[in-house]
Amino acid sequence: MTVLTANPANRALRPREAILAAGLIAAVLDILNPIIIWGLKGVPAERILQSVSSGLLGKVAFTGGMATAALGMVAHTLIMLGAAAFYYFASRRLPVMNRWPWLAGPAFGLGFYVFMNYLVVPLSLATTKAPAGWFPVLNQLFCHLILVGLTFSMIISRARRPGEA
Repeated sequence: MTVLTANPANRALRPREAILAAGLIAAVLDILNPIIIWGLKGVPAERILQSVSSGLLGKVAFTGGMATAALGMVAHTLIMLGAAAFYYFASRRLPVMNRWPWLAGPAFGLGFYVFMNYLVVPLSLATTKAPAGWFPVLNQLFCHLILVGLTFSMIISRARRPGEA
């Protein structure tokens, strides 16, 4: 009996497949974390997604209902796809990233955390600040290092251009 799989273990991913897979999986994992954590405290998923779109729209994002929540999901996914593409191209320049994905991914995730929290968010129109305290910081680091960085590295390290060994 033959079992069909989306990607047999012996087939390398094409670069586009790797970027799409890494970006989409990381986007889902990364947004599910705050939806679950804040959902336990009674914050609806719609509000979490609106907080993402508030980076583009400011306070008005919180009055836009599902439209601004959808915009938040699209923005979040595009950011993750862009970061996955950046990781892919960096890994072609620095092959050590593919030889040591268990280290390279979390290291990238840490850099991505710093980039997003100390450059992108402060320059955006977002009006809400990240919660202070040790748990939110550790949770964000977990998201960036493991859910994003490690996801990128484990998927993208399998990408090969046509003709590559």
